[in-house]
Amino acid sequence: MQQSHNFIYPSMVAIETLYQKYLTTRSVTIDSRHFAPGALFFAIRGPHFNGNAFAAEALAKGACYVIIDDPAYARPSSAYILVKDSLATLIQLAGYHRSQYSPLFPVIAVTGSYGKTTTKELIYHTLQTTYRTVATKGNLNTSIGVALTILSLQQDTQIAVIEMGASQLGDITLCCNLARPTHGMITAIGAAHLEGFGSIRGVIQGKGELYDYLYNTGGTVFLNTLMPLLSRISRQFNQPITYPQPSDFAPLELVGEKPYLHCKTSEGEIFATHLLGKAHIHNIAAALCVAKYFNVPTATAHAAIQAYVPTNQRMQLVIKGSNQLIIDSYNASPASVQTALDALLQLKVPYRIVILGDMADLGSQTTAWHNKVVEQLCQPHYDRVLLCGPFLTLAAHQRPHTKMYCFPNKETLAVYLDRHTFQHSGILLKAAHNLAMHTLAERLKEP
Repeated sequence: MQQSHNFIYPSMVAIETLYQKYLTTRSVTIDSRHFAPGALFFAIRGPHFNGNAFAAEALAKGACYVIIDDPAYARPSSAYILVKDSLATLIQLAGYHRSQYSPLFPVIAVTGSYGKTTTKELIYHTLQTTYRTVATKGNLNTSIGVALTILSLQQDTQIAVIEMGASQLGDITLCCNLARPTHGMITAIGAAHLEGFGSIRGVIQGKGELYDYLYNTGGTVFLNTLMPLLSRISRQFNQPITYPQPSDFAPLELVGEKPYLHCKTSEGEIFATHLLGKAHIHNIAAALCVAKYFNVPTATAHAAIQAYVPTNQRMQLVIKGSNQLIIDSYNASPASVQTALDALLQLKVPYRIVILGDMADLGSQTTAWHNKVVEQLCQPHYDRVLLCGPFLTLAAHQRPHTKMYCFPNKETLAVYLDRHTFQHSGILLKAAHNLAMHTLAERLKEP
């Protein structure tokens, strides 16, 4: 390549220079399909794609600059910025942007084996009533998602709520070093991502990296005192902000499922939600605890919780004819399966149908956990059980039951649904995200 092409090479571009380009738009994307015109497009590589291949498309759609790390995709234009590693540059840019804010600028980190996305959404919905708040979009909770969230901070932003996911040791530490949280919480610890962590002990250590960071930096922890494990690993904090027991900073009580959760405050006020599954009481309590700590008016916070309606295939209740569908296909861990099954039992229906796909990322414990789920599904509460995937099929063969039907993949399950009808039933659609089980809802029909 010739120097006249005006490419900016790694040795020639300083992060400060790139930051000035970012300030002209304050908009960053890694997806050439969806972004605001004028954004910086970072060409990130993945296992099955090369973002560099979409650089020209991004510019054609209105990106002001494309940051690439493959010279083969460069063009003789100053709109192309060639760096050694696009992902590393994105993270470095986000870190630089975070450094422009005070170390005391409130950044609330939310992690956990389950419940973190819903908790993050509830915290966001309560805080944004009172503060200009930025939060992680969807579940973009890897280091890439954390970087994108940080880069969405505007000059007038007052609080950030950042979800942090982890599939192995060190992930949370990386996210913390990038976001520099001042406050944080672990929603829960359970059997999730065991393939990367190896064991529950590994999960505890991995999620505990948030506590380690906050302790070392003088940060504040929000603590669920109903979870003894969290209380044990947070002992180094002298004054955690606690919930939801009567003697805690932010008490809350579950008083009913109709089928949505109804909660009662320490003042005796009862309010309804649009959340299914009693496990969500922990997420609601966490959000109200944060809201109270940041002085959001109580009535305002309660109204925000009441108004929140889950989306994106997370415990959504959909009425379809005489049937009630619980669509929860965003992920599938043992804890989330239990929550979904509990919610199904709360529906006032004559029949209950479970359509369940394999759980993911359980490592060496995959067989054991699928066996436990199948054992539970043999109980008389469920009238028909449709299992999809090799692990559930194997487990079902160990405990044959007349109400259980097994399918090797979603396509064969779809054929079954096309040939059968359902009425007056509560139907749970649940599986790991990669199965996209929610798409089968359209196959469910009445006689």
